[in-house]
Amino acid sequence: MPLTEPVSTRISEELSRGSAYLVREKKPELSFQIFSSLVRGQCASCEHPDAFNCESIGCEKCTLKCPCKSCSQKRAQGLCFTTQHPEQIRNRYVLQTTPIFWISRRGESQTTVSNLEIMADITARFLEKSHNPVVLLDGLELLVVTNGFVQAIRFLRDIMEMVFISRGILIVPVNPSALSEREMALIERDMQEIPARWS
Repeated sequence: MPLTEPVSTRISEELSRGSAYLVREKKPELSFQIFSSLVRGQCASCEHPDAFNCESIGCEKCTLKCPCKSCSQKRAQGLCFTTQHPEQIRNRYVLQTTPIFWISRRGESQTTVSNLEIMADITARFLEKSHNPVVLLDGLELLVVTNGFVQAIRFLRDIMEMVFISRGILIVPVNPSALSEREMALIERDMQEIPARWS
């Protein structure tokens, strides 16, 4: 069950809910920084410094009277699929409670690259439970190589539709040099592009 991360800093710019964002980069560093700032960030409209410290999905243990519990702005909960080892991501971006799935054929808490249905199911279950979901899909290029472009783009479209319906945010880093011009055009068709410099 996904939980919210401890509050870090305010998010200086908000991304729109119900949107998918493309980040063109060789390595997904900016994407992870954005993802981390969203799931660890404080609600921009909240004046309470410890906002949403109890807003974990399904949390019924908390008995604290927090004024933020009645706020319509919910702290984000994240879900991450990545080709990098989950522990490296947790340590680098200080993500303690966010579910991180390794797109790999080996290792613990893995999601195999050949089974897009499992990834779609994990995403659907997460989106059903989250108040303010943020999904990071790192490794689209590997999914294309492993499953073929048609299967990978269908999977991406399915994820995008689920995110749109649940009013979540999808972040997809892509290395343009790993894909053809036509493939990039199809990927970016219904996505907004995040500029190289995001602040």
